[in-house]
Amino acid sequence: MAAPAIPIASRPGESRSTINLRRLGPGLGAAAVFVVIAIVLGKPFHSWWDFHVAQTVTDIRNWIVDHRDAHWLFKGVFNPITRVLDNLVHWTENVLRFLSWPGIIVAIAALALRVAGRRVAALCAVCLIVIGVLGLWAEAIVTMSQMIVAVSIALLIGIPIGILSGRHPRFESAIRGLLDVAQVMPAFCYLLLAVLLFDVGAPPLVVATVIFALAPAVRLTSLGIRSVSSQMVEVGHAHGSTERQVLGKVQWPLARPAIVVGTSQVIMMAFGVVVLGAGIGGAGLAGKVQKGLDKINVGVALDAGIAIVLLAVILDRISAGRATEARRAFARRDTEVKRRELLTGLAVVGVAVIAGRLIHGDVFPKAWTYSVQNSVNDFVKWLQRNVRNGVPVVGGTEAFSDFFVRDLIEPMRRLFVETPWFIITGLLGVLAWRTAGRKVALVTVLALLAIGGLRLWNDSMDTLSQVILAVVLAVVIALPLGIWSGRSDRFEKAIRPFLDAAQVMPAFVYLVPVVALFNVGRVPGMVASVVYAIPPGIRLISLGLRQVPPQMIEVASASGCTNRQTLRKVQIPLASRAIMLGINQVILMTLSMVVIAGLVGSGGLGLKAVEGYRKANQKIGSGFAAGICIVLLAIMLDRVTQAWGQPRRSTQSTH
Repeated sequence: MAAPAIPIASRPGESRSTINLRRLGPGLGAAAVFVVIAIVLGKPFHSWWDFHVAQTVTDIRNWIVDHRDAHWLFKGVFNPITRVLDNLVHWTENVLRFLSWPGIIVAIAALALRVAGRRVAALCAVCLIVIGVLGLWAEAIVTMSQMIVAVSIALLIGIPIGILSGRHPRFESAIRGLLDVAQVMPAFCYLLLAVLLFDVGAPPLVVATVIFALAPAVRLTSLGIRSVSSQMVEVGHAHGSTERQVLGKVQWPLARPAIVVGTSQVIMMAFGVVVLGAGIGGAGLAGKVQKGLDKINVGVALDAGIAIVLLAVILDRISAGRATEARRAFARRDTEVKRRELLTGLAVVGVAVIAGRLIHGDVFPKAWTYSVQNSVNDFVKWLQRNVRNGVPVVGGTEAFSDFFVRDLIEPMRRLFVETPWFIITGLLGVLAWRTAGRKVALVTVLALLAIGGLRLWNDSMDTLSQVILAVVLAVVIALPLGIWSGRSDRFEKAIRPFLDAAQVMPAFVYLVPVVALFNVGRVPGMVASVVYAIPPGIRLISLGLRQVPPQMIEVASASGCTNRQTLRKVQIPLASRAIMLGINQVILMTLSMVVIAGLVGSGGLGLKAVEGYRKANQKIGSGFAAGICIVLLAIMLDRVTQAWGQPRRSTQSTH
């Protein structure tokens, strides 16, 4: 028998039209206010609607230059921080050099064996040997020192903040905007400010890397803590555990997979920023990459890019540790056996270090080195001759580039740029209201009005059109691969090295051959953005599917569901939060690549940010304003897409 219908009127005598009017009232009021704002601001924006951010930032830059050596703020705050960071990097580098290359290989292999098992130990040893063979050992030591310090600081700050965020929703809401700013603000923008505050060299690079890599540590630690079921927490409290004990014995172990992914993301993003160190006097592998780019030498840049990827793989695999079952098996082993293995490992490392010092192992033997640059450069020339200009039937990459720009990018750019600002703002505000609620709609409208006040509306719309296309392409690729990875251990292991390479290989490195194939313009920037944005999407979608309780899958199978039905009706709904976080990360990563795209002619905000970095004396203000616009676009898109991953009831409640 059907349940009785609930009457619409909440009070006796109240008509249906009255209820509808009450629901439409806020929307009509908001529309009226928006119309008034549109009339006041005009089309285009009136000249008085200008926040003067560019001039303010330029004035601040000039003040810093004039007062760096005399003001108490530098003497008492920034200069001591600079010295501490510089000393940490140099001490780490000196320790690594003292160990010598045989000692480092054996020490890292022994550490990997202890925390992650034999396969990871062998992989780490092979990666280090390959770096030496490429003739980049000395540069790798410098870069490794910088990344060890930066990643350690990012994790020491990010994990505790992530725990607080996961346990206190209000705190999570309060810091969310700051995380968006840290992750999306182009590294060019705050790297330049870091140089002004912390001088040149390693300290500003470490500061910029920590800021850029902090967000995933916080977000994924928070996600892991929040993913622990409330029943498990209640069981811990029922047994008399304190809050600290519940965190250490219940929430932390169950949240460890997400925290490991967060650590991996920190490492990947840190190494993605390392190449920027070449522009501020940094040494190491970044200098090699910059040298290859300056001379348009793909081979030299690729040598250093491979070394950066291998270093990231080493840190990533060691930080991931053993799989859950292997870790439990290791914990059950006899304490005396583990102690004996530890002492044996330390003895072997000591012997390797002594042997390295005796043979003067500070530098990898030059006779053992081999570079791939000549082979790579020959291959790039072959691609230009045979692929760019076209092959029979299929056509060439240049023809594809022309089609992509003419029929996809350019029409969308014209649509966003030529449509009046109040129509774009109104439509996006309505979309945000209907899908994410009033607060998100208000944030969307305010963000777009702020972009107008920064006097970069056309550039922002140009960038938004490119970002939307890149995100669509990235999601179309990441979603099926992430689902496959989440349901297949073999595929996850097979694709992991490619994800590492795509995310860690500096975009500058693979941008050069892409430009060679597609010519300068919007397409190379689009390709670089998609390649960089796909890995976090795949990782987080896979993580979400793997966190679905096995009992739920077993119940679905017992009910007669096929694999496809189980995926569609059980796994995807339960993993929706992680999937939307993955799409979120795709959006943020795409926006973070806007500046790189600007280097190869994509225009928009990326070009403004690049000009601010390269011509700091004249255009630092406009470059910083472009960075703020990128952040505003990211916040707008982030809020809307995050709401899509929430239950429908929570979205409706904000209407």
